[in-house]
Amino acid sequence: MATKHIIKHTETEIVFKCYITDPAGGIVDLSLQNEMTKSTQVYVPPTSVPDETGVNGLGPFVQYTGSRVMITGIWWGLKVGKQLDITRIINPVGPVLHGHYYFVNAGSHEYTDFSDRVYANRDIRITFDGPGHCLIRLRKEGWVPKVENAYFGQYDDPTVVGS
Repeated sequence: MATKHIIKHTETEIVFKCYITDPAGGIVDLSLQNEMTKSTQVYVPPTSVPDETGVNGLGPFVQYTGSRVMITGIWWGLKVGKQLDITRIINPVGPVLHGHYYFVNAGSHEYTDFSDRVYANRDIRITFDGPGHCLIRLRKEGWVPKVENAYFGQYDDPTVVGS
C-alpha cells in the first residue's frame, strides 16, 4: 500500500510524508498541479522544459517558467537492504524520468544555503523497492493568487447602467 500525507502546506512551502508497507515496494507521485496547488492559488503550466545538461550554455542557471518546486529537505527510513529513488517526471508518456537521488537505510539531507532546482517545474516520483517512508520538503515558486470576482448575475455587472 502506498500512502502520502501533506504535513505542511503554505503558499511557499509543502511537506509530504510518503510511505509504502508492501514488501514489493511501490510508487508515489507528487503532482505540482494537483497536490501542490492550494485552493487560494492557480497552477501555471511551464512554457518549456529547459535543458539541464548545459548544451544550451545555461547549465544549472536555466530559467524555469510556471509553477515549480525546489527540494530543500529529505528524510527517509527503509527496511534493511531496501532502496528509495527520487526522480523528476520529465514526460509522463513512457515515462521519461530524470534520476535525482538513490538512498538506502535511513538518513537525511537538509539544504540550508541552497536547494535542488533541477527540473523544478516537473512532478516528482518516489519509488520504494520495499517498505519504507520518506518526508520531502519543497519550496514553492511561480503559482499566482486565485482571484474570484464577486459577480453573481446581470444586476452585479458594474459596466451596465442600472445594475
